[in-house]
Amino acid sequence: MTIGKRSDDAPFPSSSPQSITADMSGSNTWTFDVSTRNRLLKKYKTQVSSAASTICATISLIPLENIKTRMQTHDFKNVWQCARYLWRNEGYRGYVAGALPPLASVTAVRVVNFTVYHSFTGIISDAVESMTGFNPVADYKRPGSTPTMLGVMTFTTAGMISGLFASPLACPFELAKNVVQTSVLVSNRAMAAPDAARDHTLRHKPRLGTIAAIQQIVKRHGVRGLYTGFRLHAMRDTIGTGMYFAIYDTVKQTAERQLGWHKNDLGSTMLAGVICSTVPWFCTYPFDTRKTRAQSVLLGKSQEIGEASKAIARSSTYKGISIIMLRTGLNNMILLSLMEYFKRLINELPD
Repeated sequence: MTIGKRSDDAPFPSSSPQSITADMSGSNTWTFDVSTRNRLLKKYKTQVSSAASTICATISLIPLENIKTRMQTHDFKNVWQCARYLWRNEGYRGYVAGALPPLASVTAVRVVNFTVYHSFTGIISDAVESMTGFNPVADYKRPGSTPTMLGVMTFTTAGMISGLFASPLACPFELAKNVVQTSVLVSNRAMAAPDAARDHTLRHKPRLGTIAAIQQIVKRHGVRGLYTGFRLHAMRDTIGTGMYFAIYDTVKQTAERQLGWHKNDLGSTMLAGVICSTVPWFCTYPFDTRKTRAQSVLLGKSQEIGEASKAIARSSTYKGISIIMLRTGLNNMILLSLMEYFKRLINELPD
């Protein structure tokens, strides 16, 4: 058939308006129109913005999370020795091990955290208003307002409820992450051996995968094994999340008033993000260290578990605090700044 010339053997398909309309309507059966998409984004603004910002922040700081876990479960002298050990003995795998559990769990947990927090902030604020005539949330949103005791109590209580709600979801994933990240160390008694950090053969040791870790934990300890250290986890998250949200909203409100930053300026969010994450972590770090140590030796052999437990019992509960301060400060500065930015973009979408 000659190009541009109609052929009786291969006729062109009909291009009538009716057929084009039918094809377009059929192809867009599962496609949202712009107004529907924007309406859904605004309705679930908190969930969408918290999920997107958490993914970005978590991916960017996975290497620091791996160093923090090793510092808690092995007798490294300092952060740099731990970082050199990872590179020389475990290779790049040491920096990204256990990346999937925190990415999946932290995203889900953050969505739950922010959703529950915003819901209970409104509920508690309405209850306070019915008793005192003062609405903490309305006062917080008023330009130029200053922090109040009722406001701080409202944010703290809502944050603690949020942390407690998310704990059952977060504990199994965090346990799997800790087991995967320390599997090479534990299986080779590295926590008890003084020269283990110079053992180059560990680079080629097979690393336990996330799914395999969960399966082995359930096989050896049952489903309850996935909640090893849950009480410590719940205490850490309940106290820490309450402090997190109270400090964040209080510092952000104060910074916007005292420094004259506009409500949409991300500077106050970045400052509040660093402070609200580092202070609670410092206060709850002993809970996290004990939880991490209890979880990390779940899959060792009996003798290895005993040696590892004795070795880590002699080290400080604040071991690795410097790396966790750096990691959590950067993480929450990125997370909260991006979250506020995404929320602002969603608010600006046309209806």
